[in-house]
Amino acid sequence: MAGGPFRYFVVVRRSERKIKCVTEAPLTEVHRPAILALEDGRVFNGRAAGAITRRGGEVVFNTSLTGYQEVFTDPSYAGQIVCLTYPHIGNVGANVDDEESSHPHIESLIVREFSQISSNWRSSETAQLYLNRHKIPVIWDIDTRALVRHIRKVGALRGMVSTDGTPAEQLIHEAKQLPSMAGQELASRVSCAKPYDWSQGSIDLATSPWTEQMGEAEGTSRKFRVVAYDFGIKQNILRLLNDHHCEVGVVPAKTSAEDILGMHPDGVFLSNGPGDPEPMDYAVENVRKMMGRVPVFGICLGHQVCGLALGGKTYKLKFGHHGSNHPVKNLLTSQIEITAQNHGFCVDPDSLKSSEVEVTHINLNDQTNEGIRHKKLPLFSVQYHPEASPGPHDSHYLFTQFTDMMKEFQQPGSSRR
Repeated sequence: MAGGPFRYFVVVRRSERKIKCVTEAPLTEVHRPAILALEDGRVFNGRAAGAITRRGGEVVFNTSLTGYQEVFTDPSYAGQIVCLTYPHIGNVGANVDDEESSHPHIESLIVREFSQISSNWRSSETAQLYLNRHKIPVIWDIDTRALVRHIRKVGALRGMVSTDGTPAEQLIHEAKQLPSMAGQELASRVSCAKPYDWSQGSIDLATSPWTEQMGEAEGTSRKFRVVAYDFGIKQNILRLLNDHHCEVGVVPAKTSAEDILGMHPDGVFLSNGPGDPEPMDYAVENVRKMMGRVPVFGICLGHQVCGLALGGKTYKLKFGHHGSNHPVKNLLTSQIEITAQNHGFCVDPDSLKSSEVEVTHINLNDQTNEGIRHKKLPLFSVQYHPEASPGPHDSHYLFTQFTDMMKEFQQPGSSRR
């Protein structure tokens, strides 16, 4: 049993003065029952952990092997229940450094085995205490493979996770009443309430190799002033921007283009975030006003906003891309990157004007669009997460590409100026 305590005791035989250690079987531990009920009527019964409550949302699966705390705290998961396909979760506990935002954004967690103890020198508390403290319910000891196969077959479904004893029939009814992810504008809900500056670089355990390199390349103490739109931004994006010689100011999602341009930034960053991009008219209009006047770099939801601003369309994927092992081809270099991804919507490349926009990256699993750039204006974006957390570092070069674009835009006589 995952996380089950073991009882050890010592038997001393005085006559022989020998010490014998006896190990018993794991102690029997009573677990509360938990239920996952999907809108199509399928029900999974398991054991409960985390908070005693019930929560609902769109059920998606993530294929990352590590970094579960980064997944918990990624704002892009707002409104979603996450099933982790890696079977054993919780064994390294939780700590402050691995947070991607101030608190978890997942509605609930689904895993095969959940460890209620932790064993890691960085752990400050168990995953059980962490999730309970943030009122996140967990259902475990279910067949996550069967759940993933079901989602892949029928598509992402709305669902309810209950650890409070609510009957399955009621949960199915409640799942059907949940709003569909399509049409939901969630970015403004998870965005910061007021602007703030960010000055922290990569943490000591994962110091970016780009920090020293960027400093030498610049040869100056001047930093690029970047304004980052917070649609649900991950902190590792901010760390990497800082590593790449950027002075970063973060602003709420609905900050006007006029206010941004009034700050005289060297570049504007459009972050990741949750929900459907199409209802984000405010963001699309702001990008259109800034195009050509300042370099723009978008990631994930920011990429989708760029696509809409360039006259394109977006559509919902059947079950989305969530994980840190997705192969993407860079069409400009023909190199393959293993990428971290977390999105349920995609830009339709056929809806973009080929005379103005160039497709730069494609997903090798399903050939969907993973990157675009404007042929004349300083604007580019990618669908995946080059900052990873969790995930590989294959795509860190995109932050250098952003600083190179800002540097070129500053050159006197630049045609882009």
